[in-house]
Amino acid sequence: MELREDEIEALVKFDRASLTIVKYDDLTSSAGQLYVAVIKREGGRGFAGSAESRIKAVHEVWETYQRFMDAPVHSRHNGYWLYENALADVELQRIKNKQEKQHG
Repeated sequence: MELREDEIEALVKFDRASLTIVKYDDLTSSAGQLYVAVIKREGGRGFAGSAESRIKAVHEVWETYQRFMDAPVHSRHNGYWLYENALADVELQRIKNKQEKQHG
């Protein structure tokens, strides 16, 4: 059974992290839109996922987050996880830029 978005968000908050979701118009997508979901831990790692539907983007980032949490501590500093963190930082900056553009 798949978790609902609100259940994932509650689990993320319990772990002192946040879930951010944004929708972009995407002409390259068959749906015409792209959802990006980001989980960012307080003062720590970030993870991003994207899909043509909101729940799929949430599940994608949740699965990545779970793989990280299940990984041995010594392997959490390899290039793959550094890439995931950098990708999340880029997505969070894009979200911030979009919000500033809408309000400014």
